[in-house]
Amino acid sequence: MSTELTKDEKIQIINNHIKNLKTNKYNLEVSLIEENALELVSDVTVSSLTTEISNTISRIQALEAEIIKL
Repeated sequence: MSTELTKDEKIQIINNHIKNLKTNKYNLEVSLIEENALELVSDVTVSSLTTEISNTISRIQALEAEIIKL
């Protein structure tokens, strides 16, 4: 027998994912600060971190849109 998740349960799960993504985004931003503090800044690392931050923002926006659809 399967049970469906309630709307509130689904929202709670999505909100947990959003919180994890926001935590990850902040960690990436701190890593970017650290990289930019170096005497020899790696353009590759900065680019990679910037891309990951952008991707994380996109994921958060997608999940927020999913909550609205529920």
